[in-house]
Amino acid sequence: METTPPSHELQFFLTLLLKHILATHVSYDKAFKTITTRYHVPKWLLKTFYKVGWYFITYYYGIRWLSAKYGYGTNPAGLAAYFASLGFSVKQLQKKLREEAPRLSISKKLSILYGFPEYLVKDLLSLMDKRELEKMLRKLNEKKRWLRINTLKTTPEEAISLLEENGVVVSRSHLVDYMVYVEHPKWGSLRGIEAVRKGVVVSQDLASALAIDILPLEKYRRLLDACSAPGNKLSQAFMLANNRISALAIDKSLRRLLTEKELLNRLGVNKHLVVLINADSSIIHINGSRFDLAIVDAPCSGSGAVSSDPAIKLSIMRKDKLRYYHEVQYSILKNLLLNKVRLIEYITCSIHPLEGEIIVDRLIDEGLAEPLRIDDKRLSNPYQGFKSSDRVARIMPHIHNSQGFFIALLKNTRG
Repeated sequence: METTPPSHELQFFLTLLLKHILATHVSYDKAFKTITTRYHVPKWLLKTFYKVGWYFITYYYGIRWLSAKYGYGTNPAGLAAYFASLGFSVKQLQKKLREEAPRLSISKKLSILYGFPEYLVKDLLSLMDKRELEKMLRKLNEKKRWLRINTLKTTPEEAISLLEENGVVVSRSHLVDYMVYVEHPKWGSLRGIEAVRKGVVVSQDLASALAIDILPLEKYRRLLDACSAPGNKLSQAFMLANNRISALAIDKSLRRLLTEKELLNRLGVNKHLVVLINADSSIIHINGSRFDLAIVDAPCSGSGAVSSDPAIKLSIMRKDKLRYYHEVQYSILKNLLLNKVRLIEYITCSIHPLEGEIIVDRLIDEGLAEPLRIDDKRLSNPYQGFKSSDRVARIMPHIHNSQGFFIALLKNTRG
């Protein structure tokens, strides 16, 4: 991406954007909106600022390394100044990184080339071939968007026709027939287009959709959605079951739960079949035996979703963040199992085994659950070397052109 923005304004913006993300750990889009609104960035600059800012955050670790090496320092202003010295050019940045990288260790090289914390690269190198890991990291850096066609309201053909009328060019997925990949536009919000406003389509990644599509929902009529908001997966389940299921939807955030209520209504989910509860699934007491299946789309690092939000890379700067989410996920799963939930689909949007295979192995060791084998050929193999490796699954960005997901089906072993 080459661009010719007003240098001093863009450099100032990048400094403020990076400071805000590092201080607040909010998403890229939220930080962008905050800074551009606060400092009254003119509308004609927004598109350019958004793209340059996106790549500035995506390659933060590489820019930081080069900025320190060439005397610009490691604070946000120094990083913005160094990027300005390259003309804010991603091509020039990548060229410079490739020139410098051969002298480094493999983990450091991949860390700065693709902009991921080095500990994450090191951990994944112990589980994946270097070439495969490089493909995955490269794919995670590509901005991509998927849409789910809402068959409660339309057919795929009608939805695609309406999207084309709205100026959105898509291609059908060969894995899930109601999912479409957005070829154009790659940038900018789609919230205001008619197809989204009418609930004909909804933004949802292919990996997220696959996690629900593999479920035989004709067998699971009573669902517990333990971390439900913003409601994409639950609304998909109702769509696939044609509103012939019921659900208890729990979320810790009241704000997000209210957003979910609006989404479910817009997408045509029968509101009489869903009960929304503002509660913490790690401590709630329920009669789990009343439910056929619990879906735990657990709070996680989001390391598999950096193609949707590059600010995630900064929020997982230290491995302690992953350990924190590991404990959160474990506490939710353990609580549901102790509350006699018989079957749990455990999902994370993470590429690290701390938020996947390691948790499942921990539950096996404690006699709380056993994973059922997932045989769906659309999914990828998990990381090897774990007790659960022959029964759980992953969705890999470089294979599926999607986010990175972990999926397990956990059967309660406590009766």
